[in-house]
Amino acid sequence: MKQTISLEISDIHCSKCAKIIALALEQTAGIECSEVDYGEKQATVKIENLVISSYKIKTMIVALGFTAMLL
Repeated sequence: MKQTISLEISDIHCSKCAKIIALALEQTAGIECSEVDYGEKQATVKIENLVISSYKIKTMIVALGFTAMLL
């Protein structure tokens, strides 16, 4: 079952940070597509929730050194 989740990433500093997060997400099984918006400080991720959870995505972003909060 597909699901779209949104996360606030309040400490994203630049477009390079957004690209780092997007690249990590795109290389993860269960993620169909992702968009990381530096200006809005948000990520929108379309997932296959039978493969990956929203909690796992939040944990991945935190492991990259950013603060992430599910919206």
